[in-house]
Amino acid sequence: MMELSIIVPLYNEEANVPRLSDALMQFIKKEKIDAEIVLVNDNSSDNTRMIITALEKKHALIRSIHKRKGNNGMGAALKTGTKKARGKFILWTMGDNSDSVSTYPKILHKLREGYDMVFGSRYMPGGSEGKLDPMKAFFSSSYTKVCKLLFGIKMHDITNAFRGFKKEVFDTIALDSNDYAISPEFSIKAQKRGFKLAEVPTYYHYRKEGDSNFKITQMGLHYGLKMFKLLFVK
Repeated sequence: MMELSIIVPLYNEEANVPRLSDALMQFIKKEKIDAEIVLVNDNSSDNTRMIITALEKKHALIRSIHKRKGNNGMGAALKTGTKKARGKFILWTMGDNSDSVSTYPKILHKLREGYDMVFGSRYMPGGSEGKLDPMKAFFSSSYTKVCKLLFGIKMHDITNAFRGFKKEVFDTIALDSNDYAISPEFSIKAQKRGFKLAEVPTYYHYRKEGDSNFKITQMGLHYGLKMFKLLFVK
């Protein structure tokens, strides 16, 4: 069985995909991992589709998935890619180059140690939110603190989608969210199921190319509704 599948959700990331794919392939070759890179195009309106199709034809490590209708959301893209992944371990990383490449081997090492889910944490000692918008950083770190109290999660950054996990964890948990709320939802459900969680420090790199699709008001509403549902709805 293949060891690792790296899932990348993409929406209008034509300026970021080439550099990201190069970084991912260098990581795989340096660490000598049996791995694949799954690029999920969420019906982009720019040249993302054309670029990742060309990358797939050029590199055996890369597979592309194209969602052709609507903008389904980051969570939907992550779920689609993970369902079709062939690896024992899954790594979620964003298409805007915001996740630190140096964190990839640290997450993989923890998974190999036996942990079920490993978070890339911006808020634990040694981590940094970099130039992330201060309001977004405050909200996401505060949300995690509330979840610590409500659900007993000991992690520092459950709102960050950047993480690795065993494929079997994903296969045993039903995820409802199709947007950014997939990050805390997956974290909380994994905690409630008793999976073994860990975290490693990471540095957040603010995107240099393209526009962010992240809206703090939408995030606040969806995160709040998700927390309420997980607290009171079985």
